[in-house]
Amino acid sequence: MALFLATALTAGDDVPGWVREAAARQAPAYPSKVTTVTLLEDVTLTIGPDGRQTTHEMGAVKVLQRGRKNMGAYCFYNPKTGKVREFKAWLLPVSGNPVAFGKNAVLDQDLSTKYEYDEERVKAIQPGGDLAPGSVFAWEILDEEKTVFTGDEHSFQDADPVLVSRYTLSLPAGWVASGIVFNHEPAQPQVSGTTYTWELRNLPWIEPEEHSPGYRSLAPRLGVNYYPEDAVRPGLMPVRKWRDVSVWQAALMDPAAAVTDAIRAKAIELTHGAPTEIDKIRAVAAFVQKTNYVAVEINLARGGGYVPHLADQILARNYGDCKDKATLMRALLKAAGIESYPVGIYQGDRQFVRPEWPSPAQFNHAIIAIRVSPETKLPTIVEQPVLGRLLIFDPTDPVTPVGNLPEQEQGSYALVVAGADGDLITMPLLPAEQNRIESSADAQLNSDGSLSARIERRYYGQQGSAVRYLTTFEDRDELKRRFEEGLSYRLGALSLDRIVPSDHPGDDQFQLNMDVTVKQFGQMLQGRLLMVAPGTLGRRSEYAFPAKTRTEPVRLNAEAFRDSVSIAAPPNFKVDELPDAVQLTSDYGSYKATWKADGNKILFEQSLDVKNTIAPAAQYAQIRQFFAHVDEAQNSAVVLVRQ
Repeated sequence: MALFLATALTAGDDVPGWVREAAARQAPAYPSKVTTVTLLEDVTLTIGPDGRQTTHEMGAVKVLQRGRKNMGAYCFYNPKTGKVREFKAWLLPVSGNPVAFGKNAVLDQDLSTKYEYDEERVKAIQPGGDLAPGSVFAWEILDEEKTVFTGDEHSFQDADPVLVSRYTLSLPAGWVASGIVFNHEPAQPQVSGTTYTWELRNLPWIEPEEHSPGYRSLAPRLGVNYYPEDAVRPGLMPVRKWRDVSVWQAALMDPAAAVTDAIRAKAIELTHGAPTEIDKIRAVAAFVQKTNYVAVEINLARGGGYVPHLADQILARNYGDCKDKATLMRALLKAAGIESYPVGIYQGDRQFVRPEWPSPAQFNHAIIAIRVSPETKLPTIVEQPVLGRLLIFDPTDPVTPVGNLPEQEQGSYALVVAGADGDLITMPLLPAEQNRIESSADAQLNSDGSLSARIERRYYGQQGSAVRYLTTFEDRDELKRRFEEGLSYRLGALSLDRIVPSDHPGDDQFQLNMDVTVKQFGQMLQGRLLMVAPGTLGRRSEYAFPAKTRTEPVRLNAEAFRDSVSIAAPPNFKVDELPDAVQLTSDYGSYKATWKADGNKILFEQSLDVKNTIAPAAQYAQIRQFFAHVDEAQNSAVVLVRQ
């Protein structure tokens, strides 16, 4: 469609000089996996005296390899508060005349989904087709937006390499700006009057690698705040410190958590028969977790993205987004005599939020901090100097119980919104022991190498939440299929004859009982030796590193496994050879494994503890070696001999 609506330019037609200049830049050699290189990304943000933003963007991308999908230029805008003034693009093919894309080539789409209404829209120009290597696609966008925010964020790259990336901020007279570049060595702006320019060059490709931080924690990005130096302007929010953000957000969020008759009645109903503080909190939390998630995002540019609906409206409608669910829980708790506060957090990458840049733009999610007394003792309680003991909970997560926290939120920075008493705090980071799997297997090995086993697994912490999600949102057949597939990956052809889940959220525990028949667990040699690997009946760590080299850091999340396996040997066989005990200790975790013979039984026990770590790529060899030794031990064989 885009190519059809484009116009082929003749030799005499003009392609902007900046496009030809960018297209002439020579890119260095990149690995064959790299499909495109950004030749130029140039963004200028101009701020008017009333805070109105005008953004001028110019960009150019060169195709290096065929196969790049969804390449194009995109502009997100709010039709109520902004307007896209210009949007055009050009394609410079390897041979033939350039192609221009005008207004007729622009696709305009809304961003709403089944679970979220979003008043923002996106305009796009996509060149289409499988572009030949050497082709250059360039675009230019001019849009305006009226907003209350006095800050901006700019990513200098995504994962692709970049030759030149530039960001310019132009302010009215009497305004000042401060900015920080993250994920890069210090970069100071060039300043001319009230115009600030940050420029980075020759940014390398960020190769996607297993168990690495998200690319937004690796790619250079800029956080900038700007505001009038002399006075506060009506409708504009100056931000100098995190308490400024807390005061601003509290004014938007607190009124919605008012206690009404309907809220009070529901709180009495939920907490009736709950004798203790934590019993009341759990009763309210379980109810709010079941409130349907639906987001209606309106008035975003005027701060509407931070304004929840009224608590009694959320209660009556039985739906809301994350800030709505936090608001409903706050109101119900307040009616039960328990104070709480909203918490802004980034969901998806615990390293994303940076304390050096006070800005509400760093958060994409809302949870809750509940003020609790000393009688409540849970691992997700933090001490805040002014507010005291705060129990952190995410009411949007439908399966993580009180006392736990989604893994990607643990250890991150988050803002407790409590007016002048609010501040940035560090979320709890639970140790491996509280994110563990305990497994026991009682098996019978047959002389033909087949095996039948009864396996019991107990999941704690986020390990339990992952399984609880499956049983909550999938039927028993899907649960069986998933586990049968996972077990087959290690054990080969098998049948999962029985699987019985049982949930114990009060103990933060989820239990599964399974009966498994493995068609070929043991390997027969010379007609008299039977070799089996008991460790394969235990839980395998998710950390495996097949590649020998690494360019990005390695992120390990705290987890623990405890496995006990008993295998009864077939008649007329006895244990002939056992592996030596293994004990490994490293900066990344520890591992122990033992094999014993007890009559005709093989007894295997192992324990693995992984530490929460972000290790530089220079330590990759040691990390890879540690987990390779763990995998080797888990696959070590016991030799049985026929009598």
